[in-house]
Amino acid sequence: MYCLLLTPYSLLPTASRILHVLLFLLFFVPPLVFVPGRFQGQWIFVNYREPKLVAVQVLAWLFLTAFWWIVWKDTMRLQRLWAVIRDRWTWLLTGFILYLCWTARQALVIEASFYELAQYWTLLNLYIALVVLWQEGTYLRTALAAISASFVIVTAIGLYQLWQPISFLIPIPGPVNPSTLGYKNPASLAVLGQIFLLLSLVSYWGQKGRWGLAMAGGLIALAEAAYLATLQSRTSYFAFAVTMAFVLGFSLYLLWRRRRSGILKILGPLMLTGVMLFGWILVSYPPAQKRVQMTVEYLKEPAGFLTSDRGTYLRNSICMANKNLFGVGIGNWGFAYPVYRCFQPKKCFNENVQARRAHGDYAQMLGETGWPGLLLWTALLGWALARGIRTAWHTLEFESLLVAAQLLAFLLIMLFDYCIEMPYHKFAFFSVLAMIGALSASSENKKDQAGVGWTRLI
Repeated sequence: MYCLLLTPYSLLPTASRILHVLLFLLFFVPPLVFVPGRFQGQWIFVNYREPKLVAVQVLAWLFLTAFWWIVWKDTMRLQRLWAVIRDRWTWLLTGFILYLCWTARQALVIEASFYELAQYWTLLNLYIALVVLWQEGTYLRTALAAISASFVIVTAIGLYQLWQPISFLIPIPGPVNPSTLGYKNPASLAVLGQIFLLLSLVSYWGQKGRWGLAMAGGLIALAEAAYLATLQSRTSYFAFAVTMAFVLGFSLYLLWRRRRSGILKILGPLMLTGVMLFGWILVSYPPAQKRVQMTVEYLKEPAGFLTSDRGTYLRNSICMANKNLFGVGIGNWGFAYPVYRCFQPKKCFNENVQARRAHGDYAQMLGETGWPGLLLWTALLGWALARGIRTAWHTLEFESLLVAAQLLAFLLIMLFDYCIEMPYHKFAFFSVLAMIGALSASSENKKDQAGVGWTRLI
């Protein structure tokens, strides 16, 4: 674990060792968990989704149990806990989850709502605990190291599958290399959902003079960018390109306004190399090239999106929201969709194909929670992004900028793909929200301690 790079592990207090171990396991294990099944000596199925949910829930509550046991004995952490609880963003998040409970009243399948609400309850508790703990940098870097180490394995397996299929990792039809995620969309969204966090860790190592670690992290980031390009997810291509442009543009703007060139010396060449490698694979790898060409067609005729499968799901989600003020109930989009197929009812829904999700998290949230729910959700996320950018602007720390960029990547992914519909990805997304909360709180505390006047975001 990364804490070993800072302090000899044996010198840490027992409580800190427990928290570091549980934190590391919480972020390292879930992406790697899957359950294959055999029949008559043959691998016949692999369950990728639910094992990750079980891993997140079990490890999260083990971590939370240790956290609550320890925090009540620590005055400083207890003060930070009350500050997080009093934070207005936490209030809005809590209000949104209570609203989700309200929408479950009209669910066709109440068990599906309970399935979602149980996850949101865990994530609310995790958010509060992580914001408190991650204001101590060593714990945040332990989590970042765990995520990065886990995706080293995910990426290595995925690249190996391009050369040799693995019999007990049966991919869902599509690209043959989705690693431990099962399909190109979950795999690409998961890789993209942490690559800027890895760059944040590389930046920290570089600024601390740990050049060996920084070089190793940079090579891993390049391998992940290459792997991402082979997964053929157009949404990930779009989100990666836009987020990378945001990072480079924001960095240059800071350089021009604040005359701080140091933040670009470490990651600038690495990111440019990554962009070039990513682009080279897109134009030279035939499957990826084909996906890019399909995207270009939509750019030439944007109206064509409205009659595509995603456009159809979006329009029918609007139909759901227009006919139900509070939506059809959290977790119930797939069950309600057959009833609300107002537009192109036979597209992607027939005897052979049945749509289970909206292929866009905002569209699905609209259908399940109605227009008030979508308004609350977008306000929550917009506020978090504004906090992240504001923190990066005031601290001039590349780590803060890259965490904000990671949140932006998630928000872009959610436009056209089912990200938070999947349990592990929802957990990863809320973890980034907690990082934003912790970095924002740390920045404000430092200003307050220095006696510098400041005002809250809202």
